Amino acid sequence: MSIFSSRKLCDADEAVATYRQAAQANREDPFRRGSMLHLPPYGQVVMTGDLHGNDRNFEKLQRYAMLDRVQARHVVLHEMVHLDLIARTDIDTSHALLFKAAKYKCEFPEQVHFLQSNHELAQLTGYLIAKNGRVVIEEFNHAVRDAYGAQRGDEVLEAINEFIASFPIAIRTPNRVWMSHSLPNAHDMDEFDASVFDRELTSDDLHTNRTVFNLVWGRRQTREQIESLATALQVDTFIVGHQPQEMGFARVLDRIIILASNHNHGTFLPFDLSKPKSTDELVDSIRKFVEVA
Repeated sequence: MSIFSSRKLCDADEAVATYRQAAQANREDPFRRGSMLHLPPYGQVVMTGDLHGNDRNFEKLQRYAMLDRVQARHVVLHEMVHLDLIARTDIDTSHALLFKAAKYKCEFPEQVHFLQSNHELAQLTGYLIAKNGRVVIEEFNHAVRDAYGAQRGDEVLEAINEFIASFPIAIRTPNRVWMSHSLPNAHDMDEFDASVFDRELTSDDLHTNRTVFNLVWGRRQTREQIESLATALQVDTFIVGHQPQEMGFARVLDRIIILASNHNHGTFLPFDLSKPKSTDELVDSIRKFVEVA
């Protein structure tokens, strides 16, 4: 039975301490420079797509990654919150996955990494998102207060916000792969400021910076824009999430691979950091969670 299957089963003190420890580990990540991570030229990284509270795929990811045995392997997580609620009685239990991810970071601080996403940024800033007629931030806040109690729930929510604020916004690998939750829309490129990656973000940046906002919300890219962006950022392939993929992944505009990890056809993408990888080779490396025992 899940520890979150009834009210107040999780210790609020443990949750607050875990989120704050994980936030500190994100800020002190040895691969961090400014607001992004630069992974080393050795080992392997396992990139995921949106998880949206999918516990089963997260547990399979942990079993696949075996971080306790493979110290040069990295795991990248993003968009963990906001379960897709269908029935009126459904409760958003995605805070349980977020807590497990924070514990994962505490256990493997140099191997587990996060990317800022539009849903997590919205949870932090209060930006309105509605799905199936329900305001997802309100549903998430209600579920946290229900699990920890009204007073302690607010303390947990505050610690969750500190954790989310610590996420980097992009990851670069030495073999010219870029990972972020999404990419800016073509018509927003006039607002794109690459210098934001070279500095730590302030609270004001997270609330108002257009490059940060567009990086996690964009959906309408063009071939010309992506070719220009690849040249400017000196990368060959972009791996993102954000856009739902019924079969788990898609390749668009030649250079973009979109992953989705939140359903039964969900996928993840492991690849080596030590040698060049073409977009074709990366697509061939995509794995489905159903393949993991």
